Amino acid sequence: MLDKFPSKGEQVIVTKNMCDFNKHMNVVYYQHIFESGCVDFYQSMGFTKEYFKQGYSSFTLEANIRYLKEVREGDRATPHFRLIKISEKLVHYAGIIVDHLGNISSFSEHILAHVDMGLRKTSPMPRYFLDNLDKMLQEHRVTGDIAFELRLGIK
Repeated sequence: MLDKFPSKGEQVIVTKNMCDFNKHMNVVYYQHIFESGCVDFYQSMGFTKEYFKQGYSSFTLEANIRYLKEVREGDRATPHFRLIKISEKLVHYAGIIVDHLGNISSFSEHILAHVDMGLRKTSPMPRYFLDNLDKMLQEHRVTGDIAFELRLGIK
């Protein structure tokens, strides 16, 4: 399954402070691992510091997280990502968090909007940006379909 999510994020070791009274990782930290672990993925899509300096960014419009297996104190949790679909203004991507045994503990989907920060409104991505995303999307699709029903989507 990992080959279907080719962009690997930074591994996190679950600490006691990340766990709740049920002695497993609190839901807020799943989102934190997805968010902090997607920096390289975002940069590979083209959302770099240089791009932000040009006046563009992305806003998350929608997110969905499914919790599949407990992650407990001392476990290693690593996020992995892949593109699902793109349009001229939107990006749909998915991620998984894998524990130290290779079990998928969580699945997430996100819809991003490309934003002109001067207007603070969605805007079409430049052609070169879309071309990069399309190349990346084709590379991710070659790995095959993912084994999760998608709950989000773009037209």
